[in-house]
Formats: sequence, structure tokens, C-alpha cells
Amino acid sequence: MNAHGFQATFRKPWRLVAGFTAAFTVLASLFALTSSANAGYSVLSGVPVTQGQMQIEEGDFEELKQRHTSVNRCFPLKETRVEADISGVLARVRVSQVFQNPYADRLEALYAFPLPENSAVDAYSFQIGERVIVGEVKRREQARQEYESARDEGRKAALLEQERPNLFSQSIANIPANGEVTVHIEYVHALDIDEDRYVFRFPMVVGPRFIPGNALSRPNVGRGWGNDTDQVSDASRITPDFLPEGMRNGNDVFVTVNIDGAMPIQEVVAVTHELDIEKKSETHAVATLKNQSTIADKDFVVEYRLAGNDSTLASLTHRESTTEDGYVMLALQPKWSIEPTEITPREVILVLDTSGSMNGPAISQLRLFADHVLDHLNPNDRFRIISFNNQSNAFRPEACEATAENITAAKQFVRRLRAGGGTNLLPALQLALGDRADESTRPRYMVLMTDALVGDDHSILGYLRRPEFQDARVYPIAFGAAPNDYLIGRAAELGRGFSMQVTNQDNATVIAKRFHELTSQPYMTDLQIDWGGLTIKDLAPSRLPDLYAGKPLVVLGRYDTPATGTITLKGNVQGHAVQMQLELELPEQESAHDSIGPVWARQRIRQIWNRDVGNETPEGRSEITELGLKHQLMTQYTSFVAVEQTLSEPPTGQLVTENVPGLMPEGMTQKSVGQSRVNPRANQPATQATAQLPTPQPPTAQMPAAVDTPTPIPSSGGSPYRGGGGGGGPISPITGLISIGGAAAAWMRRRRNQADNDNATEGSSQQERV
Repeated sequence: MNAHGFQATFRKPWRLVAGFTAAFTVLASLFALTSSANAGYSVLSGVPVTQGQMQIEEGDFEELKQRHTSVNRCFPLKETRVEADISGVLARVRVSQVFQNPYADRLEALYAFPLPENSAVDAYSFQIGERVIVGEVKRREQARQEYESARDEGRKAALLEQERPNLFSQSIANIPANGEVTVHIEYVHALDIDEDRYVFRFPMVVGPRFIPGNALSRPNVGRGWGNDTDQVSDASRITPDFLPEGMRNGNDVFVTVNIDGAMPIQEVVAVTHELDIEKKSETHAVATLKNQSTIADKDFVVEYRLAGNDSTLASLTHRESTTEDGYVMLALQPKWSIEPTEITPREVILVLDTSGSMNGPAISQLRLFADHVLDHLNPNDRFRIISFNNQSNAFRPEACEATAENITAAKQFVRRLRAGGGTNLLPALQLALGDRADESTRPRYMVLMTDALVGDDHSILGYLRRPEFQDARVYPIAFGAAPNDYLIGRAAELGRGFSMQVTNQDNATVIAKRFHELTSQPYMTDLQIDWGGLTIKDLAPSRLPDLYAGKPLVVLGRYDTPATGTITLKGNVQGHAVQMQLELELPEQESAHDSIGPVWARQRIRQIWNRDVGNETPEGRSEITELGLKHQLMTQYTSFVAVEQTLSEPPTGQLVTENVPGLMPEGMTQKSVGQSRVNPRANQPATQATAQLPTPQPPTAQMPAAVDTPTPIPSSGGSPYRGGGGGGGPISPITGLISIGGAAAAWMRRRRNQADNDNATEGSSQQERV
């Protein structure tokens, strides 16, 4: 039976919060921690429940909130609608989030959510009825000051801030009593491409992250469950509350993807969700969710395949007027057929994440992938294996030869791996790269298999860009339902490799086969573009990376002088010169492709951030800030703020602040997520107490490992492989849930004895610019 086919409501003895309408679909209970709960829905009184909101009696709510301070009586986020228009290599995505206020008082809703790490967020507004308030990008500190001032005065306001390139936080103030507000967010980003396959990914859930380090003595800067530490100073801003596995909030997600391939579309593959796919024409298709909506417990991934040529050299340009900069985007995908005359011996380092968040499907997928890599080592290769959670463990102290005996022993080592504990990734990288025993000239290939759910992203990336590791190629492979694509994608970029993603629904062995194909072929180095007399400024990337067969290179730049010329891409493949040419026109004016400017600016910001990661400079901060302000883009130093300039109605009642909790990512369990290693802090300010989970326990030398149940690996739904970015293993401090479960069980027994089991069916205008 379809999991979304059940709806239920309760009459007595529920006390309805003022302002809610008669019938409700019922939220899968936060408190009914029963053994029959499944990922995607919970069982409440024997009836699977997937939609809507649950209201609980006042006395029971207050009793439970004393035990678990982040518990809310209702969930303000009602639904999310996503519409993506794909044209060429770019996707323009519009996201609408509907927030509702069930209270008789005004509401401030706080919500943390993910977006693609390479997205350029360039439009933001909120709507109340017919009225639209349009946002503007301002310096982060100024935007927050304006928001807080408006909130305190009773004016409606919304604030969007970037915590990481793939993690954003939103605040919406003064939602009217019993009213609704719809927030609109727009962004554009380039697709992941592998040969003739194009991958669109919409992240839906923030996975709980492991936070290393010692708690700081100052108050937290955010309202999340994690304490700020000396290694992750903003931990409390990147650790939003989440519900236990099998439980859901009220957020129904609707997704529509419009694909304009420009060339014939051979197939559209539903990777993670069941889809209805309609072919409008040979080059145009529309994909929608088969069940209309879904819950936000895993990333949405769809891919399509074009009937393309063997080589691709494409260009797009945009210039609004002769007084403004023009922008150019090149998509370069050359092919080569040079056969290696001699296979160069390598040192292959497998770094395997065995943290708690990898428990279940992810660790099973990881074992299959690692087995395939080991089976396809070349006879002259040497290899190492390092597994890590709280601690790092090596298969052997030194790199060993790829003999049949050693490979058999290594595969046994991998099969014995179990998931549990935290994602202490940095020490594992230091063990893998920092003390090189092999002083030969053989290249090092590090295959990092992880979901990358960590808080110390910047320290890790700063380590990878150190000059002594320039001989190594880094290939991050992302596992799980909601990996950290920021760390995954940047690690590949800094390590001059590429990333791939293995979802819980994928065939890991088939994707590993594609990985072997890519890494066993010679790749193009020493890339240069001869612009043939054309003047292109501020190229992104400025230093062209290595290029792998089938993996395209996207280059962006700006120009101010119209011209036409022939550009030449040059490179070397095992000492053989390779080049391709393309006629390029830089027009005086071109109104089409207006997304290129924001994408260039975002890539330029990415370039500056990569240069300074782990060691911010005033110059870098200034450059990024100016780019954000000029192009009206979200950055780590600029935020969107939308504020009602005059009061539309006098504020009434008190201001209630509620966090919107996220779902546990598919495949993760409450047990596997475990405890935080952050020290408890006695001086937590009272103003943050309502947003904090129970105090985490002191760090232990080793986390208890969760029991790993072998999971059958589903087929990939016809998709032979996928490329992409993804992302470590969190340790999230959901303490006290056992006691909540006990209280909940007693509460549910009490209610079941009293309640009847009747079910009911769930019976552009004025604008302001800040």
C-alpha cells in the first residue's frame, strides 16, 4: 500500500490549538517510539500515518517539553514546492516554502535547510496573501540588524543567511496569528555531467553533523543542538534539531523538473524517487513525483541521457547592455583514445568512513564499492586502507603490494567493518597523506568514501590544499541519503580528482565499475586555453584542473570588448599533445542566458574561498562581499533580508519563536547517530535554553558501535552509473530520547484507552523593495 495513502484525525481527547481548522492529517508521532516505525512514516495506534500535524493535550505537552526542550506542539513548515527549469548545462530552480502559524500569538519561524553547494541564490521574497515583500542582499551584520529591528517592532520580515555553501538558515518574523506566509527562493547552478548523462540533484535534508573539539566558554551563536567548539566555532548554527527515525514533520515536498535538452533525450532515470515522466517532444521532458509529494528525508536525484556527439565544445554568452560586463560560459568535454603504453604503478589509499551515520545501507554500499576497487588494482600497484570513526585504524602499518593474498586479506578487513561512533575525518586524512612511507615517484590516488557529515569542513579542506599533497589525486565518493556535498565537491576540486555519489537506491558495484573506467584511463594535464586574441577576465577556475575522459570542464569569465575569434583548448595526455578548437563570439549585446552572470560570480566566490579556506584574509572577505553585493548573491558575508517598511497591521499578542525540526535522513537511525563528543557547558544562557537539546555527555575514548544489519542492495533503476558531488558521519547529541520514549509509551497507552478510533478525511500585486 502506498505510504502516502493514509490520513487520520482525532476528536477527543485532543485539545486543538486555537486557529486551526477542523480536520488534520496526522503527523507521524515524535513521541510514539515504537518498534513498528518505518523510515518515511510512523505507526500511531496501529495505523500508518504520513501526512499532516499532530496536536497533543496541554498537560502532556508541557510534561514532555520538560524532558525534551526542542519539542514543539506543531510544525510551522506546511509544504515546500520545487520547480526546476533545465536548459543546457544550467538549472534555474524556484523554491516556495509555506509557513503557517497555528497560534493566537505572532510567530517567528526558524528553519535550516540545504541547497546545492554550487548554487547561486539570487532572488528572495515572501508573500502574505496578495502582498509581496522583495528581499535585497546586504552585508550580513547589517541584514541581521535590520531583521531584528523589524521583528522587535512587530513588522513582518524574513532573513536568509548562508552557514555553509550548502547549508542555509532562515528566519521569518511576525507571521500573523492563524496566518500563512510563503517564502520564495530562486537559485541557478550547473549540472553534474558524466559523458552523455546529466544529473540534477535537489537536497532535502540536513544530516546531523559530527562536531569535534572542546566547548567554548562563551554563549552559543546559534540555536542548534551542538555547542560551539574551538574547532567548529559556529557548531550551534549548523546543527538544527531533527526528529527520530521513522518520524516526520508536516512538510510535504512537491517537485517538478522541466528538461530542455536542446538535443534528443534518450532516457530520463528516476534515481531516488518514483517519478511520472512525460515526453513533451524529442528534446523536452517533464518529471514529477509519482505520488505528487514526498517527505524530506533524502536528496532528490534525477538524471537524463542525451544523444550527443563524441566531443562537446559549447559556449553561452550574456551581456545586458554595452555599459555592463559581458559573461561567457564554456562547456568543454574532449575525448581522446590514447592507449597507455605502460601502466604506471600507483599507491592507492582507501579511506573508509565507519561512523554511526554510515550504518545501514550506506556501510553496505561502501563495502561493495571498496571490494570492486580492490579487485581492480593493477599488479604493480601498492595500496593502503584506513578506516575511521572516532579513531583511525590502518589495515597494515605500511603500503602493501597488490598481490592476490594481500587483496584477499584486505577484503576480509573491509567486510568486518561496522558502523558506529563519530566522523573524525581530519586525523584519518593526516594518517593517509601526512607521513608518506613510499618515497618513490609513483602517484597517489586517495579514494575517500564517506557521507562527510562533519562540522570542521574548513579545517579539512585547508589541510588538503597544503603544497606537500600536490602529488596526490583525491576522489571523494559520497554515500547515503543526504551527504555533505560542500566538502565532497571541494575536496575533489582541491585534490584535482572528481567526485561520485552512491545513493541508498544505487547499484554500488556498477558505479564502482565506472569509477575504475575513469581512473584507469589517462587524464589530460597541463590544460591551457588559447583565447586567440579575445580578452577574457577573471576566469573561473583560474587554474584549469586535470580533465578526465567523459568529465566536462566548465569555464566562466567576463569580458567588456565584443569580438569574434577561435579559441583552442590544449593539454597533454601521457606526453601526447591534445587540442580542440571552437569559434567563439563575444556579442555587443545578448539578452539571453542571464543566469551566466550569477553563476560566474558564484564560481569566482568559490575560487576566492578555496584559496583562503582555513585561513580567511581581510582581502578575501572584502572581495567576496563586493561580489555578493554587486550580483545580489548569498555568500558567507552577505545575506538576503526582506522587511515590511510600514506596519500593515498593529502587532497583537506575544511573539512565539519555533524551530522547524528536520527529518532523520533515510537509512540513519537514532542509535547510529549516537552522542556528541562536545563537552557539556554549565553557563548556557537562558535565552537559548528553549532551542537546545538536552546537554550532551562528556567525550569518551570510543563510541559504542551500532549493530550493523546487512542490507540488500537495490538495483539502480536502469541507471548504469552516476557522477556527482555528495558528502561524513555525524555524532548528534539526541540525549534523553530513551526517557522521552518511556513517557511517550505511557502517554500513548493512556490515550489509546480513552480515545475513540474514529478517522476523518481531511474533510502578483503590491510589491515593496527594501
